[in-house]
Amino acid sequence: MRQNGVVKYNSAIGRLRQVADELTDHTSTWGNSVIVEAHVFGDLLAGPDTIEVIWLALVVDLPVEDVTWLARPAQAEATASILRFDKYPLRWRWRPTVWPVWNHTISRPVRFWSKEHGPDQTALEILANRRLGELAVLEPTDQAAYRAQLQTELEASRRHLGRVVNSYHDRNWRRDHNGFGVYPEDHLWWATQGFLELDDALQEIDQPIPPP
Repeated sequence: MRQNGVVKYNSAIGRLRQVADELTDHTSTWGNSVIVEAHVFGDLLAGPDTIEVIWLALVVDLPVEDVTWLARPAQAEATASILRFDKYPLRWRWRPTVWPVWNHTISRPVRFWSKEHGPDQTALEILANRRLGELAVLEPTDQAAYRAQLQTELEASRRHLGRVVNSYHDRNWRRDHNGFGVYPEDHLWWATQGFLELDDALQEIDQPIPPP
């Protein structure tokens, strides 16, 4: 139940189950669906009584250059629109299959659905019963792996931003990046913001630790 802009915890878990079931139905109907995994991250994993937004990390089988940080690949966004994700208290970020799900924003994500196996009933039951310490979270092995991944994403994001800037006034590019309530200007903003966020995250890692 949603009251005063928030969702009760049990209702949020019910929404995750619904997302998993809808993804299963969608991939059964459309064998070429690009979404291959769904993960939850953010405040929900702390087991609050209520929550405003359920954050999802959706892994898609698309080229990395289409799924840099904050990018909105049209094929993936079309699926989210078909499934009416925007009608629910859901927010999502896209991740390519060749990268880890985690990054500077997606911390300790938990997979609750996959195209191969369907809903992860074990993860959903653990969440439903708030046995949060039993969740199988994904995280970098160490700080070096974390930094290396952010550096990889920053370089990809830089290239993506360059392509967007160079194509911005191209009529065909603008036509292909106009739809589902977004415009070429939005894609330029997302490309810029994604690059800046990754750059800030790397600079924060590299800052010297102040003496005690």
